[in-house]
Amino acid sequence: MELLSTQKRFIPNYKCDRRNNAVAVIGGPNSNVCLHMATILGFYKIPQVTYGSAPVLHYRSQAGFVQQMFPRGTHQYNGILHLLLHFRWTWIGVLYLDDDNGERFVQNVLPFFSEKGICFDFIQRLPKQGFTGEMQKLIEEGLATYKTIMRNSSNVLLIHGEIQTMPILRFMIASSVYLDISSKPGDKVWMMMAQMDFTSFAFQGSWSIDFLLGAMSLAVQSKKVLGFREFLQTRNPISDKEDGFIQSFWESVFECFFSSLASENTSEKICTGFEKLESLPGSLFEVKMSAHSYSMYNAVYAIAHALHHIHFLKFKEKIMVKGQRKKLLNQYSWQVQYMPLNVNTG
Repeated sequence: MELLSTQKRFIPNYKCDRRNNAVAVIGGPNSNVCLHMATILGFYKIPQVTYGSAPVLHYRSQAGFVQQMFPRGTHQYNGILHLLLHFRWTWIGVLYLDDDNGERFVQNVLPFFSEKGICFDFIQRLPKQGFTGEMQKLIEEGLATYKTIMRNSSNVLLIHGEIQTMPILRFMIASSVYLDISSKPGDKVWMMMAQMDFTSFAFQGSWSIDFLLGAMSLAVQSKKVLGFREFLQTRNPISDKEDGFIQSFWESVFECFFSSLASENTSEKICTGFEKLESLPGSLFEVKMSAHSYSMYNAVYAIAHALHHIHFLKFKEKIMVKGQRKKLLNQYSWQVQYMPLNVNTG
């Protein structure tokens, strides 16, 4: 909403600052966020490039201003089906996220799987990720779901989720120690979608990830981005003064506080700002580029190429008035949507 206001003045629909108009928005990481962004930005003809899984768009006006960088789910579903049939895993359990994409998967994709010979032991919603006050409900629903998984006879578990699904699974597995169930998560083959990056809450960093041993996940085709690891090594709260998120992230993953925020209790660990991201466990932070990161990287370049194309065309047509300041980005931002948003993703 701030993009629709004058800079530093949150008054949507009132914009007198012509130098800071958004020409496009890169959105994610999950489909629900993209859906709400598409609803708002579509009214203003601001193109949105999504780096997460595609939202279920309800209106043609939304779809007209949304471009997707993440591979379409159809390719993933076909790949999973081929794997299931190849290994003759025709008796499976299904977990899915309780959102529009999850419901569409159950209603449209699972019947197609059934036509091809796949049978379902159970089809179970995943518990919704709640806020701190709803943690008890999340644990209770997670335990009930875990009972369903482990007490059924299928040996293959297909999980249809998004980037926020992994913390829910970790809660579910960690809570299962209180259940008297003889089988273990590793007794089943877990199949996961490509958009399920390994993400965790900071306090889950030391939790076991043994349940992922033997799991299968589709991956987004990508190329190695030169210098990305070195780029991460230079990031810290001291050098990135303009980054409004890195300090909170730093305190969360390194379990420390910066001196200005630390309490009088001297037992609190003080952040230096020079802690190394490489020292974090891979279950908490990966130093390689994830599928969502790569899609975001491509989205930036796609928009850059589109803007370059607009400038080239306008320069070629000599529409610019000599001596006047360039106003192309202010006047023709919606045209980014119709420029070639093509980037070589490998």
